[in-house]
Amino acid sequence: MRGLATLIRLSRRQADDKRVALAEAERQTLLGAEALAKHDAKARQETEHARGQAEDMALWTTWAHIHTRQRRQLAWAAGQLQQQEAVARDALRENFAEIKRLEIALEAAEATAKRKVQRRKEQEAEDTELRRPRQHA
Repeated sequence: MRGLATLIRLSRRQADDKRVALAEAERQTLLGAEALAKHDAKARQETEHARGQAEDMALWTTWAHIHTRQRRQLAWAAGQLQQQEAVARDALRENFAEIKRLEIALEAAEATAKRKVQRRKEQEAEDTELRRPRQHA
């Protein structure tokens, strides 16, 4: 049972580490999404600015190619961050399941030990009763 208790404590420490990693992954995902949103907002702003002016439209066309490539890279990075977050979330979920399995095993071991103690006490009581001298009526 002591081994199970130790494993539970160790798993809980690992869960704490995984919670921190998940929080960081969530933060990174949010930063990636914000960067992509800012990039898209800048594109809308540049598109609006270029409308109606031939010289600005020519510059915008060149800029749009660069923007599209950068957006693709940002979208890919944001997707990677989301995947990392999902992996961290799954790892934490699995760690919680492991803790629960260990706790159930510990409870079962404790219940078995209690039953053994109870059975031993009952056996001792029976033995004591059998050794007791009987009085005949």
